[in-house]
Amino acid sequence: MSQTLTTNQVSSPYAMYEKENKVALLPYEVLRVASQFVSKDESKHLITGIHIRVDKNQILIGSTDGHRMFYFQFPINVLGFELKKDITIPGYIFKTQVKNATKVLITDDLITFQNEEIKLSSVPYRELVGTYPNILQLIPEKFTNDFKGKEFTFNCDYVGQFCNQVKKLSSNKGITFNGNTSKTPFIITAKWDIKNPFEDLEGFEAKLNYLIMPIVNLNRNKK
Repeated sequence: MSQTLTTNQVSSPYAMYEKENKVALLPYEVLRVASQFVSKDESKHLITGIHIRVDKNQILIGSTDGHRMFYFQFPINVLGFELKKDITIPGYIFKTQVKNATKVLITDDLITFQNEEIKLSSVPYRELVGTYPNILQLIPEKFTNDFKGKEFTFNCDYVGQFCNQVKKLSSNKGITFNGNTSKTPFIITAKWDIKNPFEDLEGFEAKLNYLIMPIVNLNRNKK
């Protein structure tokens, strides 16, 4: 649950931030998209959050509800974005869009939305503690993309919800399917080029990644 701060507790909107340790500075839009795919089941405590971790030379931002998964990876310490420790933060904080926000500053107990010029608003939070599922283990190493006429059936709500996010961030509004068989995960990718802070970063292509499992087509065997 979120906390409410009073004027007696905080002398200025950013007094808490000034006293805290900096945990991360991250692109806002990725966190907003990731929040759309967290679990709504409070009994599944950890996966109601967005997981952020350092993997080799990259920062991984991911979320899942146990049925589908969103993830985005980008080089560490570029464009001022950084991560001091692996962390899982509540997804509900990003459910409501913050107008004009471009990045998010995370400290020990405070999340601050800001753009290139000013800080817009702050929200107190508590880190979700526990071992988050290893997202990278779920991602197939490669795809042949040789479907050989096979059929693949997907949950239309899951596909549609990802498409709704792509329409906001991709100029060509296109999605690409990558997969092998009807029993293994598919990765749906989309180009991120609207309000993309990485667009001038040489050699890096900003992609939104979405993993879903095909479902059984009950009509396939009907005569």
